[in-house]
Amino acid sequence: MSHLGAEILLRLAKAVAALVVGVVVYAVMVGPLGATPGPELALLSWLSGAAFILLVETSPI
Repeated sequence: MSHLGAEILLRLAKAVAALVVGVVVYAVMVGPLGATPGPELALLSWLSGAAFILLVETSPI
């Protein structure tokens, strides 16, 4: 049972890491780059954060 709990926490940590990267991307897009804030930009930022986490996790380097 502890393996299941660890797996759940690991997946939750990945989602939180993607959220953190997404918030940074969103802040950069809205701040210095001047994009219009909105739900589409927030969702795309979170998805780009998730893609970055997945890329870093499975990188052969």
